[in-house]
Amino acid sequence: WTRLKHARRKVALFDGTLSSYELPPILQRISNTLVSIGAFPSTNPPNHVLVNEYQPGEGIMPHTDGPAYESCTATISLGGSDVIFKLRPRQHFTAHEHCDQARNVQQKLDLILHGNGSLIVFRDDAYLEHTHEISEGVFEETTESGTCGNDLSGGTIVKRGYRISLTFRCKKVTKSTKVMEVI
Repeated sequence: WTRLKHARRKVALFDGTLSSYELPPILQRISNTLVSIGAFPSTNPPNHVLVNEYQPGEGIMPHTDGPAYESCTATISLGGSDVIFKLRPRQHFTAHEHCDQARNVQQKLDLILHGNGSLIVFRDDAYLEHTHEISEGVFEETTESGTCGNDLSGGTIVKRGYRISLTFRCKKVTKSTKVMEVI
């Protein structure tokens, strides 16, 4: 485990793109299953797994996974704690726009992830044109605006506890990746 400097959570990284390293058997089996259920294409199976440990109330700030990966991410939540996962449109600017004039791509979406084994897969537009986050806080409530895909009426209070997430991605292998491995 490594404790991140910019966040309180601990992470463990398993990078199967390195020729001297393979994913541990259990993570490889899950990767194979994600391909067999259609979450990932067989041409770009998961080869990179990030394991995050979250203490009660910890979240993760809005972010994208970036261009180092193919445009698909699958996250499995474990540990018995529910969270509200948020997808928000990325802000796009032209040379003539200011921050307050940004155009958004699509509406926001929230989902309750149940910590006892839920799976969320997002790809393509959801991956490329949206950020994803989990807010800080021990309690959070879904809104009545219908933005929560699995709680349209809203008003559900989610109490956050201990949670582990397994995030599967397909890291792009480039010449620079191979050079970094040699160094």
